Amino acid sequence: MTRLTFARLTFAGTAAPLLAAAGAVALMAAPAATAQDIDPEAVAAAEAYPLEPATDRIRVVNINGYSVIDREHLVLNGGARRHYLVTLRHPCPELRTGIQIGTSFGDTATLYPPLVEYIHVGEPEMRCSIHTVEEIDSVETARALVQRRNAAEEAADGDDTPSQR
Repeated sequence: MTRLTFARLTFAGTAAPLLAAAGAVALMAAPAATAQDIDPEAVAAAEAYPLEPATDRIRVVNINGYSVIDREHLVLNGGARRHYLVTLRHPCPELRTGIQIGTSFGDTATLYPPLVEYIHVGEPEMRCSIHTVEEIDSVETARALVQRRNAAEEAADGDDTPSQR
């Protein structure tokens, strides 16, 4: 049986009450960065990560927030110093900045591949399957790594097309 966690942010006046189940994931997500917005140090840090995401088990600890990168990637925050890049199996149309999200696992968990976990987003609730989760240095490094992987994928797709001579 899969345990479902859910978080809801409600904004009213100057207070922002958080109604959340134990182990919920919720905070305002930062807007996606463009290439020129990414810190050069983060780009250099992203070079240390492999092009293919890691597929080992991973321990996520104290998940208490998230940042949306794009419709296939988000970063779960585990306190101030732990960050986990989540890659979804398919683009999640409801994944965007400032939404409610939850996970199928608690705020601290060990995840084993192949992952059967998911995030749930939006109203009505939609499930988006998780492909990989990997520990990363920072949200900025995650953005740079996603851009690097996307560029490599586009280049590989370009190499697969037959030349037109």
